[in-house]
Amino acid sequence: MRAGTDFRGVVGAAVTPVTAALEIDVPRLISHCDAMLQAGCAFTSAFGTTGEGASFSADQKIAALQAMKDAGHDMSRQVPGIIAAAVEDAARLYRACAELGCRAALIIPPFYYAPSSDAAVAEFYAAVAERAGSPGLDIVLYNFPHFSGVTFTPALVRAVQAKLGDLVIGIKDSTGDLEGGLELIRVFPELSIFTGDDRILTRVVAAGGAGMIGGLVNLFPADSVTLCGGKVDAAFEKRAAMRIEAVDAHGGLVVLKALVAARYGDDGYRRTMPPLAPLEAGLSASLAEELGFTGETL
Repeated sequence: MRAGTDFRGVVGAAVTPVTAALEIDVPRLISHCDAMLQAGCAFTSAFGTTGEGASFSADQKIAALQAMKDAGHDMSRQVPGIIAAAVEDAARLYRACAELGCRAALIIPPFYYAPSSDAAVAEFYAAVAERAGSPGLDIVLYNFPHFSGVTFTPALVRAVQAKLGDLVIGIKDSTGDLEGGLELIRVFPELSIFTGDDRILTRVVAAGGAGMIGGLVNLFPADSVTLCGGKVDAAFEKRAAMRIEAVDAHGGLVVLKALVAARYGDDGYRRTMPPLAPLEAGLSASLAEELGFTGETL
């Protein structure tokens, strides 16, 4: 990780509140992002995987980001996810992120069609930057092969760097593979390497990683910041691992949204975009008890 960089710490991968008309609920999104920042997060990230980024159009996401800026949200602490299979859509989002003053853009590789080579993936990123007008906004590579089908090996990272140069400032590694993450840290000391997995966060940071971009931050932002700091005991780490395992075991994203709704006492956070369906209320209540929190402790 580059010495002196501000791009480190905990980044809250925000869930996206949705209106009854299936539009982005911007006031609730701003309120939630601000709450994570106030709890100690360095940045937040709208419209990534946790934010159902693939379920909204480029127009919807750009309009929401503009509305966030217009409402006074600090866009310099926003790292939007760009999940788009089409170069044009990704480029429009990237250009908007730059124009709105975002800190960086977290861009997933093209999905649906399997890339033919590392060079083809690198060409996608180059085409996005060029079509956007080369705005110069920092780019974070999004390593999430479960959804994209593309794994960022060192060779692939180098191929993208050969096209984009210093625009690439980091990698979000959502594989949960500790050894793979440690290899990225060793090979690319100039990049900010983030994990998406609470269970390996302390080891990633101890090895020189930048921190975490994660979904559990929605529920436990202050604990995530403490975990990232590394001065925690085995019981603290065990509790963090239990939380992510419980959420993943009962539905992942829909669980997060239901529990965020419980956190705020506001059912407006529960709604999901099709094809996801909101979690049944009784299950979310039992999960809240299992996780050991109440509205007051959140």
